[in-house]
Amino acid sequence: MKRLTPTPTPSISNLSFRSNTSRNSHYEENQFAASKEDCHARAERTVDDWSECLKMMLKYSDPMDEFNKTIKRTVQADTHAKNTKQALEKTCQALDQLLERKQEILATTKTLEEIQELLDLNQVVNKHWIKNNNNNR
Repeated sequence: MKRLTPTPTPSISNLSFRSNTSRNSHYEENQFAASKEDCHARAERTVDDWSECLKMMLKYSDPMDEFNKTIKRTVQADTHAKNTKQALEKTCQALDQLLERKQEILATTKTLEEIQELLDLNQVVNKHWIKNNNNNR
């Protein structure tokens, strides 16, 4: 690996300030170029590593096995879809039955209210209640 820090040499340390600043800017440019080259080298190594990895995967995997796994997963998804459809149909039937029961209960309640009005149970209840309260006192 390249060393990014400068190594002091006697020739640089013996130069004047002006020549040293021009050398520092030149050094920074070299350092930038070195880091750029290092970045490119790392990128190339990464691509090479991925290529090797993919080659190994292709070499040791069986295409027919992958195909069979894909078919199996597709069939499983189809089975799950059929089961879901059947469950939804059963839920719809149960909901329809509940709605029918609700209608029957509402009809019965309405009938009971009509019967209560016809019998005028409020007066009978009030009379009975008043009698019971007077007897208890």
